[in-house]
Amino acid sequence: MPCKPHLHQHLLAIATTCLVLAVTTTAVSAQNRTAKKAKDPTRQFRDAGAEIKIYKTTTDADGNKVDLRAYVFTPKTDAERPRSAIVFFFGGGWKAGSPSQFLEHCKHLAAEGMVAITADYRVLSRHGTKAKSCVADGKSAIRWVRQNAEKLGVDPDRIIAAGGSAGGHVAACTEMISGFDESDEDAAVSSRPNGLALFNPAVILAKTKSKEPFDEDKLRAMPERMGVDPVQLSPFHQVRKNHPPTIIFHGKADTTVPYWTVEKFAEKLNANGSLCELVGFDGQSHGFFNHGRGDNSHYERTIVELDRFLRQHGFLPKIQPASSTQPLATIDLDDQQQRQVIVDREADQYLGHPTTCLLEDGQTILCVYPKGHGKGSIVYKRSEDGGKTWSDRLPTPENWATSREVPTLHRVVDADGKKRLILWSGLYPARLAVSEDDGQHWSPLKKAGDWGGIVVMGFVEALSTGKGHYLAMFHDDGRFFDGSGKRTGVFTLYKTFSIDGGLTWSQPESVFQASDVHLCEPGCVRSPDGNRLAVLLRENARGKNSHIIFSDDEGKSWTEPRELPLALTGDRHTGKYTQDGRLLISFRCISPKQHQTDREFEGDWVAWVGTWDDLVSGNDGQYLVRLKDNTKGYDTAYPGVEVLPDDTVVTTTYGHWDQGQPPYVLSVRLKLSELDAMATTP
Repeated sequence: MPCKPHLHQHLLAIATTCLVLAVTTTAVSAQNRTAKKAKDPTRQFRDAGAEIKIYKTTTDADGNKVDLRAYVFTPKTDAERPRSAIVFFFGGGWKAGSPSQFLEHCKHLAAEGMVAITADYRVLSRHGTKAKSCVADGKSAIRWVRQNAEKLGVDPDRIIAAGGSAGGHVAACTEMISGFDESDEDAAVSSRPNGLALFNPAVILAKTKSKEPFDEDKLRAMPERMGVDPVQLSPFHQVRKNHPPTIIFHGKADTTVPYWTVEKFAEKLNANGSLCELVGFDGQSHGFFNHGRGDNSHYERTIVELDRFLRQHGFLPKIQPASSTQPLATIDLDDQQQRQVIVDREADQYLGHPTTCLLEDGQTILCVYPKGHGKGSIVYKRSEDGGKTWSDRLPTPENWATSREVPTLHRVVDADGKKRLILWSGLYPARLAVSEDDGQHWSPLKKAGDWGGIVVMGFVEALSTGKGHYLAMFHDDGRFFDGSGKRTGVFTLYKTFSIDGGLTWSQPESVFQASDVHLCEPGCVRSPDGNRLAVLLRENARGKNSHIIFSDDEGKSWTEPRELPLALTGDRHTGKYTQDGRLLISFRCISPKQHQTDREFEGDWVAWVGTWDDLVSGNDGQYLVRLKDNTKGYDTAYPGVEVLPDDTVVTTTYGHWDQGQPPYVLSVRLKLSELDAMATTP
């Protein structure tokens, strides 16, 4: 999660801004514009498989005729009709640029099933026009796609506007800005898209009410460059209620369009009831996402995130996993050492019960665990390459050495957009530590309330009831809730809520309690549509399978527990979705007493692969995978699960991996596509 720059960084960023606040007041003659005409990209696009259409005929600043072209990539498959469409607008400061900037994006998305279009529009160097003409052309392009939806094979209600830099501004304006439509176009056909995908966009073009350090000289020059009052073309200033879903990709080291501008924009959209997802890239400057930049790794990561966003919101077809009605397949990865990374190991020292947390850059993973069996001084390590290598043990506050239970690590955001990490340590009293700089520095553990419990917290889940609202769950057997130290024979599952981004928590309330089934160690999964919560629960009496409960009101009420299939029975379920919509849930394989000799991977670290529908319907799922053979009883598997931008699953836990040796912490790396290949290989 990003941290805002210091004031001097703001000043430096704004002083060097050449797009958001950069202006040229020099007139460009028709002769100079002719000299600066872009090379005709027609052949390049035809060779790439695009159809070339004229979407608008207009004039330049001298009244000369201008044909604006749309370069249309149509999927070769007939699998889905009508299809969604995406229209890209290139960057160049409203002064220059070429539609070829997004050629590779279009080729990729057409292969995935969208009609992908990159559109030309008027710019200063070629047409002598102001930014208001760029916006008018962007609106015309979206309207043209909608008017010609049938010919293009496009669903007129599934059109995305996309773009980079000034093109990101144009795309945003097609949705945010009223007016600037051409008078000869049919206003009954909307020029507003159904979603936005923006790459380092210029979204704040005038002063805001807050005290951001804008350059006054450049502010005074903006009207000349825009051709109108800049407020009229500033997406931030025109935010209203219920904009369509938006994703923004932005480099945190961008000095052309400072990162704080998109932070403020995203916060305002979300505060007004719209969904805006901001994906920040540490250390990256303007244009980091372009194909051909460096080793293309950032292009590839933004493409992966864009695909996910488009599938999530129905613009790309979801990848259909193998049918869950097939018999459950078992796969054994125990001897595949190339997948295994040792996180920490110490001679003659028990290391166990890790929790991991993936940071916003998609590569940094934090890990905490105790020196001891479920208790002991907290160890803290960091990986900056997606779990391939790990740091030495990092410094921690002095009182972390007093932890009496399993530490758990979670990422939270408050109502003002302040991002933080929280670390829990349980028993009585439950204690909490906080970091507000992505884990570089931590507070000591501090008492969270006059209560405690076991495995505090099993999960922390963001709620839709408000910004900064979270639900957490834990359990207790009577000993630690009030510090009495006495077992009651009753297991109670508790819930607690935070409305301030995880800093304070409500007095815990009972969700379920019983003496015959001991439900504990909750793990949460949210439905793909976001409307339902499921919590998977260990059954510690070992008389029944693991259980599941559901909530349709953001944790206020819960269904009665019911048993899961044996395939999902075990302890400490931790699950994440992969890009194709399947779930991977990592846990310890442990069965009711009557089945403990029946299961192939009993006592080992395993993962279940299936779908949300499998959880709801009680199906066995697709795969049960042994991640690693545990050589001593059931002492293994309090797992962390993270999914990297390239869809690699990094799951981490402890176990007795070597016969007769103390347990240590290990990661296993895999992709579900690899499991699919193993399952189909004779």
